Amino acid sequence: MPGRTYSPRAVLAAASAAQAAVSFVTFGLPAIGPDLRRHFGLSLPELGGVLTANLFGAGLALILAGIAVDRFGSRAATLAGSGLSTAGLVGAGLADSKYVLFGALLVSGIGASVVPVAGAGALFRVFRPARRAFALGVRQTAVPLGGTIAAAAMPALHALAGIHLPLFVGAAAIGTTGTAFAIVADYEPPVTSASGGFRSILRAPGMQRLLIVAAFYIVVLQAVLVYTVPAARAFGLSAFAAGATYFAINVTAMAARLVWGRVADWGEGARRAQTLFEVGVVAAVGAVVFTFALHAGAAAVIPAAVLFGFGALGWNALVYVSAGERTAPELAGRSVAFAATVVFLLSALCTPLLGALADHAGWDVFWGTTAGLAAAGALIAATLHR
Repeated sequence: MPGRTYSPRAVLAAASAAQAAVSFVTFGLPAIGPDLRRHFGLSLPELGGVLTANLFGAGLALILAGIAVDRFGSRAATLAGSGLSTAGLVGAGLADSKYVLFGALLVSGIGASVVPVAGAGALFRVFRPARRAFALGVRQTAVPLGGTIAAAAMPALHALAGIHLPLFVGAAAIGTTGTAFAIVADYEPPVTSASGGFRSILRAPGMQRLLIVAAFYIVVLQAVLVYTVPAARAFGLSAFAAGATYFAINVTAMAARLVWGRVADWGEGARRAQTLFEVGVVAAVGAVVFTFALHAGAAAVIPAAVLFGFGALGWNALVYVSAGERTAPELAGRSVAFAATVVFLLSALCTPLLGALADHAGWDVFWGTTAGLAAAGALIAATLHR
């Protein structure tokens, strides 16, 4: 039976809190990476595996999470997923070997994969098209916010009570916020038929072009997030100036997701494709400006990075909401999950290739390439129709 219906704002707040809790673990573990290495006797490759185990598990399970959300609803899927993620983190907190630690974090990531998909599905249902992209943009700001909180909190928790406390706190955060989100998520009767499945998703009007746009844009995003600081240092900026540049980019990312989401909602959501085009144009122009700014010093680099980041880091919610709207309602969850899987896999594959490009061709060619990719994505986005 349907229970109490909560306001869209309550659903948005709960979905954002659940996403922030997941990001607290996924992007916060590197803050205690050296401590994990000492405690478990990890080599550098093993440390890399441990720090990415949670994210890797989530990437493996995104499509299954989308199927679960479409079939059983956001509420049931979130309770199951957050419960599994919490159990995995408790297991990681109790781990006495690096193998148990890795396996537990992998399990936690598999469970946590439900949170972004269920959150998007719930927001699709409670927000009309004229507010939907902004709502997903708000939810997406929880990703950098959770990581920012963890960067300060996890080392403090470790200093307070050892290596296990940060993992237990992460478990409590995911369990609490996941349960709260499951409570406020609207009741949904199970979908008994979702004809066509992923074939229908790929055949949806404009879906393949949308995924190509996402592919171009994720490469640009990874270039900004991973290689801005090395590039700034290579051009002689101090560690403080390079760090300030990276901080400015992350603050810009949160603002960009809100602004672009609001813009995409104009006209009852009719500007999705136009906004994706504009994002790419800003990113392409920003990449060119940033390339020249690197030769001019910190005073020019930081504002140029803000412009670059405003385009390069603001598109995620637009792709996900567009993917969900292009299919039948019963396929929205797995459509978002499919798009997220494409983004995740390409982000993992392109990052080392980008590093090789910088090493062999230099930074000017590197950033010029990102400008070209952003422009190519914008041109394809211009062919999309809502």
